[in-house]
Amino acid sequence: MELIRQGSYKIIRVDGGEELRCEKPTFDLVLEALGADCLDTVLLDRENWQVMAVDDTGLIDGKPINARATELYHAVCKPGTVFPICGDVVLFDDRDFALPETGISWLDTEAS
Repeated sequence: MELIRQGSYKIIRVDGGEELRCEKPTFDLVLEALGADCLDTVLLDRENWQVMAVDDTGLIDGKPINARATELYHAVCKPGTVFPICGDVVLFDDRDFALPETGISWLDTEAS
């Protein structure tokens, strides 16, 4: 998997297209890119802070399956998981969302 650097994010579309945007992601930018009202995240690579944001209601909203995103998801989730990722996704470096005064991100608070 190609690492996404801080200060940029990549959109992976359901049609397989990819778009790298060279600006720091924000929650509003991610929501807009996904056409979503709420997000869920998938930790892809803890060591390199790589996270995938998905439309939390993509499946129930009837969005098409994103084959590449589903492949990334199944590579890191519990064996036997069959649920797909539906809709476009955004990959980013979680340090872009770390609290500036502490450097703490959600990765630091997740249960081990």
